This record gives sequence, structure tokens and C-alpha cells, in this order.
Amino acid sequence: MTQVPVNKPERPRPREPRDEREPGTGAFVPVEQRLLFTQLFTRDREGGGYGSSRTALTAPTEALMIEAMTEQLAPRIQAAAQWPLQAMLYLPRLGRITASVRREQGAWNVELTAEETHTARWLPGVRQRLEDGLAGALAQPVHVHLAHMAPA
Repeated sequence: MTQVPVNKPERPRPREPRDEREPGTGAFVPVEQRLLFTQLFTRDREGGGYGSSRTALTAPTEALMIEAMTEQLAPRIQAAAQWPLQAMLYLPRLGRITASVRREQGAWNVELTAEETHTARWLPGVRQRLEDGLAGALAQPVHVHLAHMAPA
């Protein structure tokens, strides 16, 4: 029989590598978020900063707003069980937009109503791009119609 020593020498346990950096340093921020942040919070040519020029959205910002509308609306359309679908969309600097969605003659009909006057003026300029974005996301034809602005 072999004797086992009472005090078995223990080997030091290997330490797990620790990150010595401060939390938050070296974080990766996607280019799209940096661009949107820069456009929302830097001064524009009119001398204002955040919220100063609500209707003067630049092309990259418009593209992000259209993408945000598509990302908010497409999953709701795909998951809806009751028609017509009524959805409220929210876009920074543009406010709320009510969407009414119906399926008619093999295509989706989306009617948008803006609560803000400046948003109602912005929507006609991006209607076609929104239509294209929704059609791509849903893989079906989409027709976007703009309703008159809701009374305030």
C-alpha cells in the first residue's frame, strides 16, 4: 500500500487572462451609427444643431430613415394575422407615422399618414424608395399611398 502525504503540494492554478483595459475603450461602433450620430448632432449650414433643421435631411440620413421605416413595417406585415394592419412607426426628427396595410390584387397597399407637417412634406420625396425597400423586404409588389395629414 502506498502512503499519500498529508499535505499534498498544490500547483498554482493558471490564471485566466484578464483584460487590463478600461471598460468602453476600444469599442467598435459601426460606420452607419457614427454617420447618423454625426449628422444628428453636428451643426449644419443653417447654424443650428440637434433638431434645428427638421426638413433638411441629407441623402445618407434619408436612406437610414427609409431603412428604419422598412425595418419597422416589414416584420409586422409578415407576422400580421388581422387585416387591415394598423401600425404606428416612429422616426427620429420626423415623428410618428401611421401605416394602414392591406393585401389587394396580389400586392401590398400601404397608406401612410404623418402626424407632423414637416414629415408630410418629406414623405412624397421618399415614397418610391420606401416602396422599393418594402418590396425587397417582402419579396412582393408594394404600393405606397400618402394620406392627407392628420389634424393636430
